[in-house]
Amino acid sequence: MLTILAGSNGSGKSTLTSAAREEFQLGPVLDPDAIAKSIRDASQGIENDIEAGKRLLHRAEELLENKQSFTVETTLSGTTYLRMAARATRAGFKLAVIFVGTTSVEINIQRIHARVAKGGHDIPEEVQRRRWPRTLRNMQRLLPLANMIVILDNSTEQGYVLVAAGRPGALSWIEPVPEWASALRGSSVFLPIASGNKAGNPE
Repeated sequence: MLTILAGSNGSGKSTLTSAAREEFQLGPVLDPDAIAKSIRDASQGIENDIEAGKRLLHRAEELLENKQSFTVETTLSGTTYLRMAARATRAGFKLAVIFVGTTSVEINIQRIHARVAKGGHDIPEEVQRRRWPRTLRNMQRLLPLANMIVILDNSTEQGYVLVAAGRPGALSWIEPVPEWASALRGSSVFLPIASGNKAGNPE
């Protein structure tokens, strides 16, 4: 199985994989930020996101060739992982998609600032603003390929709140659906389920 964990920078992807380790033990978790940090540490402070991306894709290719389950974290602001998902499904992989969204890019920007204050890596604000809408658009393209879908909202201190779950054409949505998630509804069958589901803590 290929699991794509997507969300804009600062949405809480890495926090989710850390908090739910058992759920992500089917195989390796490929995190470009973690790879970039290892490169930065090894090169005396010189971060190389391009090299991190290359290493991640090379490892993903190995896992696909070996038919091994894995998870990849991505902002999904480009088309690389859309192509990877299409290739994986053609190769017989089941595709699970987990999306972590927030009500506003301002939330993500504030979280990145807080992360930097604690010694974490920065993402330029203009990059975050550019990626945020692209992530949602590309998620609309990715969802039809998935066998399993989980959509979470991580906008508040309440933590990860379940927005929808299911499969393409039969997603169950929890009311009230956040405005940002309305674009993801598409033509899915509307099946309202109980409210108040949550898991974990915000980033």
